[in-house]
Parts: sequence; structure tokens; C-alpha cells
Amino acid sequence: MKVVFIEPRSTSANVYSKISMPLLGPVYLGTILKDHGHDVTIYKEDIFTPDYNLLQADIVGISILTPTANRGYEIARKFPKEKVIMGGVHASLLPDEALKFSRQVVVGEAEDVILDVVEGRMREPIVYGRPVQDLDNLPYPDFTLIHGYKKTPVVTPISTSRGCPFDCSFCSVTKMFGRRYRFRSAENVIAEMSYRQARSFFFCDDNFAANPTRSRQLLDLMMRKKYGGWACQVRCDIAENKPLLDHMARAGCRLVCVGFESVNPKTLEAYQKNQTLGDIVNAIRSFHKRHIKVHGMFVLGGEDDNKASIWETLRFAVKEKIDTIQMSILTPFPGTKVHEELEKQNRIFSKDWSLYDGQHIVFTPKLLSARALQVNVLKAYAKFYSVYNSLVLLTRLRFRNAFFRLMGHTIVKDWIRRNRSMRWIAHEGGIPT
Repeated sequence: MKVVFIEPRSTSANVYSKISMPLLGPVYLGTILKDHGHDVTIYKEDIFTPDYNLLQADIVGISILTPTANRGYEIARKFPKEKVIMGGVHASLLPDEALKFSRQVVVGEAEDVILDVVEGRMREPIVYGRPVQDLDNLPYPDFTLIHGYKKTPVVTPISTSRGCPFDCSFCSVTKMFGRRYRFRSAENVIAEMSYRQARSFFFCDDNFAANPTRSRQLLDLMMRKKYGGWACQVRCDIAENKPLLDHMARAGCRLVCVGFESVNPKTLEAYQKNQTLGDIVNAIRSFHKRHIKVHGMFVLGGEDDNKASIWETLRFAVKEKIDTIQMSILTPFPGTKVHEELEKQNRIFSKDWSLYDGQHIVFTPKLLSARALQVNVLKAYAKFYSVYNSLVLLTRLRFRNAFFRLMGHTIVKDWIRRNRSMRWIAHEGGIPT
């Protein structure tokens, strides 16, 4: 059977739309089907968009996130409904909506049901996937199934766990993978890394160090193999485990992506982050002490955020020498506590899913106007990545940081120039250069 999986591009330009790392879900599913004799091709639209009028397939699987849902539905309309199966985070949160464009929707993890769905043994309109209990049983994702994907990409994504024991109010991860933390054995992960022979890895787990004992075992094996540099996502609380940080540095960790979310104590509490500003400072300094770069991620627009807190975030990032930052606007994703609360208060004014990308306002903020929130976030963002700040880093011989700042400057400016909802910025004082 000819099966095509499609990962839609975002219909609105945003700061991160240039990142070409594929979603692992469709690749896992495609690999399972290929191993059982099916002819599988995966199209990631950010890499290659086929002519859908000429595309021949028995089954078309479309995996959607909330910001790519509109595009996913647009693609689905190009095929007979009985050929289309939808899945992914957004389809799992709103299966009835996704079912309007497909014969079936798979909710949650699909690895244990995909064969039965594709081969017709499971015919229910909404199929509920089962969490994979032993992740070691999954095949290594076959990236050669992705049309146009580089054989040796700059960064190879690898997943070593699923689930998150935390439950941040704005996050939809637990709705997809649950709160029970499941992880692959260290030996299984190392076997895949050796098989890949990649230049560098990105561990796309929501929290690489959620189980410190398992993380330590994996790092021990990585040190013996001496892989190249790698990056991961972690929480601030890892800074309390100094031996684990030392292991990460010795094993080749070059970058950590950390969800700091806010420098406003009230906002941190509202987000249910279980961390303080002191924890954030300690984490940044602990990583830098070990020559690990920090990509700090902030979510702005909480109930206690105002113009001052936005600019305080920028000052904090500069003062603590955070290497790169991601300033997202609070987005009420379906299924989250934030969405539930704002919906009750009738404050969500847009259900245009393409705007649910962390770069647009879709709700009425409490302490400032929607326009003021968006303008100030963009101005602060652009100032962090300004040419001036990049040149300052060059004079201090911090060449790599300067390069990434200049790249960030180009991406931010390009996003502002292209974004259809930003035309009024010129009337608000413009964006600094």
C-alpha cells in the first residue's frame, strides 16, 4: 500500500519557521509501516512541497500542530476524505474538528495502532492510541523516508523519553504524552547514536534530565563513545545536581534550552513552574561555569505581565548573559489550563489556528492592550538581536555568540517584514535596528 505522510508548514511567517528538524512522530509511524512492507514517503513542507494534484497514494497521513492545523486542513481537502488520516497534537486535542477533514483521527501516540488503522482492522472514526510502554521496542526513525532530507544534517533529532511529570498551565505536552515519564534504556539510545554517525544531536525530550539516574547512565556511555557536540531541553532544577551538570559538560553538551518562562515571580507562580527567579539565575551561571551555552525561553503575556515586565525580561537576559533567547507570546492552546480560563472569561478573540504560534496575540491581556503586548515583545526581541549588540560581542571576541545574534537579527527582521499582522508597527514607533 502506498502511504504518504505530510508535515504541513506554518501558514504565517514566524521566527522559528526556518528550522527544518522534522517531527519525529510521522517518521516513527512511516518506519513501522515500511518495516511491514508498505511503500512510504514523508513530505515535510518546509523542505519540499509536492504537487498535491499529482500525488498518488492509498493513504494520506497528516500530522498537525495547532499553528499548522489550518494548512493541514487545506491539504486534506485536496484528497478524497476516505484516504485521509489525521493525527498529531492538535488533532488529539480537537479530534471532532479534525474529523471534518478526514476519515479517521488518531488521538495520542499512534505507534501501536497505525498498522491496524492503515490496513483497515480499526475502522472507528476516532481511534485512541495507546502510550508505548517500552520505548526500546520502537524502531530507529528512518529519515531517508523524508523527501529531500539531508543524509547528514547539521543536527539530528533523537528522542529518549516521553511524558512530563510537570503540568505547566500553558503547555499541551501532558495532554499528548501524559504525565508518567517513560524512557529508553541508555544502551538503546547509544545504539541509535552510533548507528546515526551524526555530526551533532538534539535530544528533543521535554526534559532530558527528568530521571537523573537514567541520564547519568546515558552520559557515562556517551563519554566512552566520545560523540560530537549535542543539545537538549532541561529545567532549572538540574542546576541543583552539580555532578550531573559536570557529566553533561564532559559528555559534550554544548547548549541547553531552558524554559525560564518569566522573571516575574507572580507569573512564575501562575504558570505553575515550581521555580523562582533565584533558581533561574543559579541555572544560567551553573551552565556558563561549565561552558554550556544557554537558550532561554520566555512566555510573555500572563495575568501579571505589563510593559515593564517585558522590558525587565530583556534587561535580565542581557545582564545574565543568556546566549540566545526565545520570547513567545502566551498562547492559549486547546486543552491547556490557560485556554480553559480565558475561554471562561470570554477573552479569546481569535480561533485562527495559524496565529497560535507564540508570535501573535489571540486573547485580551489583563494589564495592557493586545497591541501594546505584541509591539513591546517584538521591540524587546529585536533589541536583543540588534546589530549593535552583536557588534559588542564581536569586540569582546565572543565570535560564536555574535554570529548567532546576527542570524537572529536577520530572522526577526525578516519575520516582521513578512508578517501580515505587523503592518501597524510603523505607527507604534517602529522596531530598533
